[in-house]
Amino acid sequence: MTESGPPEGEREEGPERSLVSRVARSVVPGVVRRSYALKLALALFVVVLLIAGIGVVSYVQIQGIIEADAEDTLRSTATVQSDAVGEWIDGIESQTRGIATSDVYGTRDREAIRDHLRDSQALAGEDVVGAHYVDPESDEIVASTDPEYEGESVATTVPAWNDPIERVTADSGDGDPIASSDRAYERNGRLLMAFARPVRVGDGVLVVVADVRQGFEQLYRSETITTTRVLTADGREVTAPRQSRPAPLSDSSAFDGARDGKTAIHDRESDVFAFAPVDGTDWIVVAEAPKAQLYQAGETVGRNVAVLIVTSLAALAVVGLVLGRGTVLPLIRLRERTRALEDGEFDVDLRTDREDEIGRLFTSFAAMRDTLRTQIRETEAARERAERSSQKLARQNERLDQFASTVSHDLRNPLNVADGYRDLLESKLADAESEDVDLEELREYATRIDESHERMETIIDDVLALAREENTIDDTVSVDLESVAADAWANVDHEDSTVSVVGSRTFEADRERLLRVFENLFRNSIEHGSTSPPSHAQEDAVEHGSTSSIPNPEQNPVQQDGSSVSIEVGPAETGFYVADDGPGIPTDAVDDVFEYGATTAEDGTGFGLAIVESIVSAHDWTIAVDESYDDGAKFVVSDVGGE
Repeated sequence: MTESGPPEGEREEGPERSLVSRVARSVVPGVVRRSYALKLALALFVVVLLIAGIGVVSYVQIQGIIEADAEDTLRSTATVQSDAVGEWIDGIESQTRGIATSDVYGTRDREAIRDHLRDSQALAGEDVVGAHYVDPESDEIVASTDPEYEGESVATTVPAWNDPIERVTADSGDGDPIASSDRAYERNGRLLMAFARPVRVGDGVLVVVADVRQGFEQLYRSETITTTRVLTADGREVTAPRQSRPAPLSDSSAFDGARDGKTAIHDRESDVFAFAPVDGTDWIVVAEAPKAQLYQAGETVGRNVAVLIVTSLAALAVVGLVLGRGTVLPLIRLRERTRALEDGEFDVDLRTDREDEIGRLFTSFAAMRDTLRTQIRETEAARERAERSSQKLARQNERLDQFASTVSHDLRNPLNVADGYRDLLESKLADAESEDVDLEELREYATRIDESHERMETIIDDVLALAREENTIDDTVSVDLESVAADAWANVDHEDSTVSVVGSRTFEADRERLLRVFENLFRNSIEHGSTSPPSHAQEDAVEHGSTSSIPNPEQNPVQQDGSSVSIEVGPAETGFYVADDGPGIPTDAVDDVFEYGATTAEDGTGFGLAIVESIVSAHDWTIAVDESYDDGAKFVVSDVGGE
């Protein structure tokens, strides 16, 4: 006999009901909560709204990003062209100064001056097409690389020279006056510009003429959709001498900003303009691009987003219709039959011809009716298996602890053997005191053996501590980067490799563990050694005496056999780095270098860099491979602090 519960809708909610469930109950009407069909329709409607909303927001954001990027690109184009024009003007002015500083003008010898001008033009760049010496008092062209100009008046022959000549002759300052034409002028099918400067000796003025079209050639290349031109401060084009009216762009606020030395963007109905001032002049470079082409990517993205939204909505409508018919009706039938099961009618018909999830759901309910007792027995069996698994895990933990102790024991065996040999060495030293041997050297070897043993003991203790305890750092002291690097280098078998410390800094750290960081990084560099020469940074540091060098006391620090490696240690922005001139780390291996067992050396264990990363993390620092470093491998430890 089954016990009936409270009517549907009046059952008490369990304490595990979440806040989200309570909020949903207070917001969603009861008729929707009790109907899967209404829930499905409501969910599809919400998804439709989300897709449409996300599509619109994405389109607006993408459109804004594309337009901003396009304008930045146009602004960069104007700036690059402005820099190119400025460099061209600086080059012509520099050549003008060079030609004007000769003493030949003081001789007033027309022949000598003419020869100097011709020689100077031959040595000048291709842009310089003529050099002329003018007497500003008489307005006569005294000497010229072009015989047609000599003896002629500037005012009648080339009036475009008058303005730069008047400006440099009116400048009474002690500087280096030089003036150029405000705009280009045409002569013999060329666009020319005059640069005037007083000569160093004499009262004349040197006029150097340059081919503007050749100098501004890159402005007129049609490699992109961008058109570039140069305007004067009053809005007339520099390379259009016949233009009498200012360009309409000169009335824009962006043009005024460019005249004040700022780069600006001007948006017109069909075009976009970028203005950039040319340093040293009052010229302004204008980069122009049509909106239809400049923002073409945005329009394409917009169409794609619209197509995606429409396609998604259509597919969602089809899926909703099929899903509703295929799930709602079978679930209604299943609900009616499970109510019969709830009332104890275990002979209810749960057969179905469907083979999908709904069909398997019917089959599962049918199986549940027949296997309830079996499931209870399986639950008990599962609980017993869980208890056995817990006991097995405890035994595994115990075996891991035994493994750590065994590893410690196996590592200490060779230490004991070495201790025995050390005792024999000390005994031999005592017997050899009467012989002609270098006892101090031998004692030094014995001392080194003893120090190495102590160091290995410390490493073993730390490894065991890392295996058994939490990987944290409790006690720190103030350490010096150069000192720690030197001590670590002394503990490494570096053969003929060298290390250089470029600068130093102090910070708080566990000195013993920090030593192991440097030792492992040094060994990693040496084991993956290179035949390449030392890095440029290290050579510069040694040459200028700014590097603290830690030599090998038994080997020549200079690479001799081509197999050594040069290592460099120095402070970084928030920490320090260790770099070498080895072959570097393959791009596909950078992400795995700090994993246990990751190594490219045949005899490597793959634990060195993993231990480094563990110690660095224990200090709350970070370590990474500098992938932009091209001279070898470079490890940068950051967030160290200190000074």
